Amino acid sequence: MTTRPKPLFYETAKCVVLYMDVNVRLQLYCRCPLFRTVHRNQTLRIRDLNVRPDNFEIDGTIYRLGVITQYTDTPNPRSVVLDNAKGGIQEHVDIYGLPPRQTQDQAENMETDNTQMIRLRDSIARIEQDLEPGSSNNIERLNLILEAYNMRINNTPPPYRHYLQFTISTGKLVKIERVVYDKQFGIGKEYIDKMVFGNKKLQVEYLQIGGDKYLSNWGNRIGIQHGPPRHEPLFDNTPQTDSVKPLLSIRSLEVGVLKVTGILTNALHSLRPILSQTQLKELIAVSYKHTFPEDPIVNTAQFLRIANNTLISVLSNRPNHRIHIDTVSILNDNNLINLVNEWKKREIRVGTYYSMGEADHSIVDIFRRFRKIPGAKFGENEETSFFFQFLVLIILNCRLTELSECIIIPMGNDTELNVYCSVPDEEEKEYCSLEYIVKIKWQPRGYARANEDM
Repeated sequence: MTTRPKPLFYETAKCVVLYMDVNVRLQLYCRCPLFRTVHRNQTLRIRDLNVRPDNFEIDGTIYRLGVITQYTDTPNPRSVVLDNAKGGIQEHVDIYGLPPRQTQDQAENMETDNTQMIRLRDSIARIEQDLEPGSSNNIERLNLILEAYNMRINNTPPPYRHYLQFTISTGKLVKIERVVYDKQFGIGKEYIDKMVFGNKKLQVEYLQIGGDKYLSNWGNRIGIQHGPPRHEPLFDNTPQTDSVKPLLSIRSLEVGVLKVTGILTNALHSLRPILSQTQLKELIAVSYKHTFPEDPIVNTAQFLRIANNTLISVLSNRPNHRIHIDTVSILNDNNLINLVNEWKKREIRVGTYYSMGEADHSIVDIFRRFRKIPGAKFGENEETSFFFQFLVLIILNCRLTELSECIIIPMGNDTELNVYCSVPDEEEKEYCSLEYIVKIKWQPRGYARANEDM
C-alpha cells in the first residue's frame, strides 16, 4: 500500500528552492499557489541572466514578449511570417501595427502620417534600385507599412488582428501563450517582469545588459543612432539616464560579472536603485566617445575590461587596480607622456595592473613610445625572459635595441612602472583575443633590473 506524499515544511522548502533549477522554480511559482510564498521570500540564484532589447534569457531559457500579426481572410505575407517568427513587434502599436498617434489634432496627425508615407516611398525606391539579397522581403515589409498608414488616414479597418504572444524557449522546446492584443505592450511586459522577477533578492553570477554585439565607437563617438530608435531608454544608443527605469522588476540584486554592450551610463542608472553594495568581480563594457563614467559601481569593480578600441587616455584618473583594454590607440608621444605624468601625481599603489591586447604590427610602435618617456630605461623583471627576446627577433623582425624585454619608468612614492609584452596564457585568453598582451604594472622601486640608460 502506497502512502500519500507529504508536503515539505516551510523551513525545509526554503532550503530546497535555493538549489532548484531556476526555470523549474519559476514554473512551480506560476502553477502552485502553496509554493509562491517560499519562492518570493527566498533568494533566486541565476547563473546567466541576459537582458536584451527584445527578450531576456535565464540559464539558457529565453523569455520573449511580442505583438504578432495574423491576417483574417488570407495567409500572412512572407515578411509578416518572418517577423512573427522573430518574436513580432517589440513596442506598443495601434490596430494598424503603427506607433500610436501622439496628439488629438487630426490635421497634425494627417500631416505626420503623410510625411511617413513619403519617407517609405523613398526608401522603397532606393532598395529597388540597389536590389541587394533579401531586398524583396524588405520591399514587401515597407509596402505593408505604407498600406497601414494609408488605411489609418482613411479610417479603413485593417485585414489583420494583433495578438500579444509570450514565448518560452529552451533549445528546440518552445512554449507559446497568446491572447488578443487589447492593452498596451508595456502593461504586458510589466506583468511578465513581475511574474519572473518578483523576488525580494536575486543573485546573478553573470549579467549581460544589451544585445549580443557591442556598440562601436565609430558611431557613438559622434552620437550616431544605430538602427531604429529604441523606445526602451535602457537600450538607447545615447545616454538617457533621466528616463531609464530600474532593471526589470528586480527589487535587490547581487552580481558577480556585469557585461554591458551598449551605453554604460544607462545600464548603471537602471542598476543603482537595486544593486547590492558588494563590489563586482568583473565589469565588461565599452567606452562612450572614448570616456568612461566616474561611478561607484565602475570604480570599485575588481577587474574592469574595456571591450572596444579606445584611446589610452581612458586610463586617466581611473581608480581600478586591474584594467584590460581589448585594443588601444596612442595618438602621439605627448599624449602618453601626459598620461604617465598624471599617474605620477596620483601615486598609484604597487600591484596596480593595466593590460591591452595588441597585434604584432603595433607592438614595436607602442614600445618605442614608452621608451620616449623621460627617465625610462631598458631592463628585465621576473616575469620576462629570454624567450621574449627570441619572439621579438623571429616574429616581429626587429632589433633587440628597438624592443627590450621590459621598459622601466620611475614613478612617485618609491615605485616604478614595468612595461613588457607576452603571449597570452590560457587564463589571459579568456579576455585577450589578440596575438600579444602588453602589460603595465606598478612595482616597488628596483623590482626590475635596469640594463642600460635610454
